[in-house]
Amino acid sequence: MNLRMGGQVFVNVGIPLLWGDRAVLQDERRGLSIVDLSGEKAFVEVVADEPAPGVEFLLRLDGVVILRDGIELYTYNQRDKSITSKSLGLPDVEIGDQTIRIGGLSLTGNLVSGSGVGVAVSKSGIAIGAPLPPGLASLAA
Repeated sequence: MNLRMGGQVFVNVGIPLLWGDRAVLQDERRGLSIVDLSGEKAFVEVVADEPAPGVEFLLRLDGVVILRDGIELYTYNQRDKSITSKSLGLPDVEIGDQTIRIGGLSLTGNLVSGSGVGVAVSKSGIAIGAPLPPGLASLAA
C-alpha cells in the first residue's frame, strides 16, 4: 500500500497505522477508516469517517463511540481525526494534516517503506517500520 497520512509517506507498507489490532487508513479526502483485524475475518468499524453498516455505536458530543457487545471500545472524533480508547488500553491517536500524534509523541514528515506495518501502536509502546504481528486477519480478501 502506498499513501500519505498525517504528513507521513507510506510506501510498500501492508498497514500504515496499526492501533492495537485495528488498521487505520486514510482516503484521498482525509476520511479515516478503522478495521478490526483481531478476528478470523477483518471487520470494518468506520468507513470514511462514518460508522460502518451493522456496527454498534453511540453518537456523543465528542464523537462516535464504537461498541462491541455493549462495551465501549473507543471514540472516533471525525472533526479532530482522533481515536480515544475507552476499554482497549491504547494511547490516543490523532491524524493531523502534517502530524500523527500518538499519546505525547508527534510524528512529522517521515517516510516508511517496505514494512508490514508503518506505525504500530500497542499497550506497551510504539514501533515504526514493524513486521505484521501474527494472528491478524488479512485486509484483502
